[in-house]
Amino acid sequence: MVDISIHIRNNMYYRITRGTVKSGKFDDAMSTMESLRESIGKIDGLVSSNLIRTSETELVAFAAYRTKEHLEASQAEFKELMVNMMPYMAETPEISFGEGVFSFNS
Repeated sequence: MVDISIHIRNNMYYRITRGTVKSGKFDDAMSTMESLRESIGKIDGLVSSNLIRTSETELVAFAAYRTKEHLEASQAEFKELMVNMMPYMAETPEISFGEGVFSFNS
């Protein structure tokens, strides 16, 4: 039996980051992200963070926070950590924010 959960309203807040990694720098970028894993895990209110590779050089990250206040409070810490990624980025990442309104888990 499969347990499926569907939530109509989810009050978590998300940081969505789209970035382009310099050609030939993907492995270095991922090594740097791995080195940041423990520090990222200590960000107050951060529930999860997922990095998705959408092409050879493009990434999309989704970071979920318990509340909007947690997301807002994390901005300085997030920027401080991500400065480590800038040597591998082809351009400044595009960052947007949003409120979770629907989720599906199986």
